Amino acid sequence: MRARKLLVAFLLAVGLCLMPALGYGELHIRKDYELLDYNFLRATVHYIMHNPTTFLEVQFDLDEFGLLGIAFNLPEDVDTEGRICVEVRDHRDIFSEGPEKTLLDQFKRELEVIYSFIDDIATDLDGDVVAVFYSGGDIPLGYFYQGEYHLWESSHEG
Repeated sequence: MRARKLLVAFLLAVGLCLMPALGYGELHIRKDYELLDYNFLRATVHYIMHNPTTFLEVQFDLDEFGLLGIAFNLPEDVDTEGRICVEVRDHRDIFSEGPEKTLLDQFKRELEVIYSFIDDIATDLDGDVVAVFYSGGDIPLGYFYQGEYHLWESSHEG
């Protein structure tokens, strides 16, 4: 009888010790996503504060499942799964109409500035980031994928 009580007490103690650990695993995953969202928000605020007169509207999202490429209407060969997707909206007419090369150079300059605020999260611009550039009227102008800048019209012809 004493051995049975000792066994029950032991199993109960082990069960109670494991219970908080199981719950902690779920909270830990949620905390990681909250931390990532916090870091994206922090990067956005720092970007705005460091560029008070010329900042673009920027939104960062981690695309876990590759669905943002579809939502952005990107070409089928653009894989956004597991990458940080950056939406860049121009409400200040920075992306002026001009030669294609000038617009692509402007995309590059702006994305390099934006990337400097998330380079601690995304360690490789070419591999970790997909960016879509919009005009002030939310018209897609171009995108960045795997180190290359593309104009929207030329990538969606056919």
